[in-house]
Amino acid sequence: MKRKRNPDFEASADMKLVELQRKSLGVAKRSRGSWESRGSEPGASAEIPAPPLNSAVLVCDLAGVPDSGLIPGAIATISLSLINEGVKPARAVRVTVPLPGGASYRNGSFVRDGTPQLDDAADELFTTGTNAGDVPPKARLTFLWKIGVRMGNKPLVIAPHVQAEESAVVGAEPLVLARKEGAAAVLPADIVAAPSIQPEPPPPERPFYELEEDELLEPLAEAATAEYQPAIEPPLPPSTPLPAQPEPAPPPAQPEPVWEPGEPDAEPEMPPPPVQPPDVEPAAREAILLYGRIDRPSLAYFERLFTGTKAPALLQHFILGGALACSQTPDGADPANLGAHLDAQSQLLQRIVLHERLGKKEPLAEYAGELLAAPDALIPSEVAQPEPLRERTALRLFTEIDAPTLAIVRRMQEEPSRWDFNKARQMTLALQARSVAADAPPGRIDDANAALRAYAQTSSMQLQRFFVRMRIDRTTALLFSADEALDAAARTLIAALIALFDERN
Repeated sequence: MKRKRNPDFEASADMKLVELQRKSLGVAKRSRGSWESRGSEPGASAEIPAPPLNSAVLVCDLAGVPDSGLIPGAIATISLSLINEGVKPARAVRVTVPLPGGASYRNGSFVRDGTPQLDDAADELFTTGTNAGDVPPKARLTFLWKIGVRMGNKPLVIAPHVQAEESAVVGAEPLVLARKEGAAAVLPADIVAAPSIQPEPPPPERPFYELEEDELLEPLAEAATAEYQPAIEPPLPPSTPLPAQPEPAPPPAQPEPVWEPGEPDAEPEMPPPPVQPPDVEPAAREAILLYGRIDRPSLAYFERLFTGTKAPALLQHFILGGALACSQTPDGADPANLGAHLDAQSQLLQRIVLHERLGKKEPLAEYAGELLAAPDALIPSEVAQPEPLRERTALRLFTEIDAPTLAIVRRMQEEPSRWDFNKARQMTLALQARSVAADAPPGRIDDANAALRAYAQTSSMQLQRFFVRMRIDRTTALLFSADEALDAAARTLIAALIALFDERN
């Protein structure tokens, strides 16, 4: 069926009559409105020319490799590029790419414009957004990071959000990474229903900070480059017996010495033994040694807290870590102001408990406080064996700050703008006691020292997992989750410290 055409107003008899009347009256020909078509005019073109470009235009390109067939545990590389195709600079450009719920960021993989960045920069990109400043015409910004795929069956959707003043944004479309069909969305049933096993002894103590990728690969590289030495096997016996070898002839007999008369030769005199130098005492070992204390009422409070009917939360472990922290030098001074810093952090954690009872939910950033300590004031000194406290209602705790931990702590002081709730917990963990001095049998003291080190090591691993979860949820709700391994380590530690009081009484 032929489509009905719109009436041709130019060829309409009514319109021609109107034009003749206007001409007879001497009225000028009317001008055409902007809404009217000019297609009927002779030589008119149907296409309207585009106006000249007179602004900034940001073209966004988001890609992922691989973009399909993902399984739990796979690693995907995400790249985001922005290029200004306009003629004016794009002002105040801010880029935000939220991390999908089914994936986790791979630490140390964030690269901007070809330069590796800290994980805090990646955290800004995933949450509040990265302030890229002004982008000149024809300039390009590139972001590159890696994510790990978690359990689940839904595709991963990565939606970039680009903002800029006086600029248009083109191509900021969501990227969909498809999972492999039939991939397991939950743990296998045989793993879930596996029988419980006996807990393994605590792993060797590691530094509380997170290891870099080069540190993790160094032992593997040494093992791979080690010289291979094959095992030496004994030679096989010959297939045919060898002929008997003749026995060697005995050596000729030496003639007996003949005694001749005369004076006997004088025996040589032995020189006296050399004079031994005096013993030199070994040089005294120097380190940063910090002292702390914990009394019996505090241990009774934590015993009720961790052995009650209600399971403790991570917040209670952070409070226990502050009670185990050390702040004084061997002479009883506090040159780094560590005591005031720990007291302020303890008050913030107690405020979280109060706000939870009142039903008040606040971001974790509100409870980070500030760094009141000055770690650069810590100076190594001669290490002496700590002695137990004279009072029988308290124990002396102590710890040594090694060089890597001191470097991490001093870096926090040099970068106060990066201080947050996670840095505050790292500072407290660095000061947490690793040993105890008490008037008790050596076996009980060894048990308490092992429990202190095991609890610090478990707290370090839990803090790394807590930092990953903070990228998704930044409210105080994270502090009220439970960790069974950390609870068990805390109960063992409290029982070992209480046993020292029982031995003294």
